[in-house]
Amino acid sequence: MSDPSLTDALARLDRAVSRLERIEPSPPAPTAGIAMAYAELDERHGLLRLRIQETIERLDALIDQEATGA
Repeated sequence: MSDPSLTDALARLDRAVSRLERIEPSPPAPTAGIAMAYAELDERHGLLRLRIQETIERLDALIDQEATGA
């Protein structure tokens, strides 16, 4: 390999391969099933948040009743 252009080309190829090896693979594209599962999970999360908020409000009301002696 006495040809400098061949040596330079191989060095560039080696650097390019090194850069490619450092790239993180991208996650797979979401499928319709995964999208639907996320939508259902989001809906369930919203309902859970609503129920928790309602429970906190009821607890606050009970604490207020106890504090006022009503």
